[in-house]
Amino acid sequence: MFHSSFVLFPALRVSQPYRVEGKEGEVPLHCFFSAKSKPEEMQITLYKGLPSQERICSAFVNLSQPYFTTDGTVNCRGNISSGRVDMIITGLRGEDTDLYRCKIEILFPPPYLRGLGNGTVVYIQETPNCPTASTQNQSQSQRQTSEWEAVKSDVGPLPLLYAILIITSCSFILQMIICKWRGSSSMAPMLSQKESYMKF
Repeated sequence: MFHSSFVLFPALRVSQPYRVEGKEGEVPLHCFFSAKSKPEEMQITLYKGLPSQERICSAFVNLSQPYFTTDGTVNCRGNISSGRVDMIITGLRGEDTDLYRCKIEILFPPPYLRGLGNGTVVYIQETPNCPTASTQNQSQSQRQTSEWEAVKSDVGPLPLLYAILIITSCSFILQMIICKWRGSSSMAPMLSQKESYMKF
């Protein structure tokens, strides 16, 4: 006795490569399927993770126009050819590295067929923030400017300090000269008085 689900929904074999690697948020993914009849209308759905599956994208495709694209944070675009679905997934980040499974449903012609792939480990490389020549020159000029500002802020009080020291030294020397001049001018009358006393 056959199981009712087998009679209503006979299995569709879906296979996937074990591992693919993506760069700059983009990864190619291929899903292979085998069906006895040539499908005309299909539903392609991509799930992420196990056991709780998150639907990434889904598209209804009429094989008279086998190309499809989806919109969203993660975008799927691709085409269906004989026994395979070729997709490009964009908008992925390093944290999206996970197991991705293809679900393929043949909607027409009857009978309705569906199958879920064994999954592909999708590894997303993080894009390093490598500076270009222009950004490197810009960052270098910014660094030089900031260093010059730091030097100016460090050196800023020094000219003022030098000016204060020079003014203080000049005023001290001037006071010494004035005191010496006053001392010599006050001694001159005393000497003249002494000399006049000696003459008597």
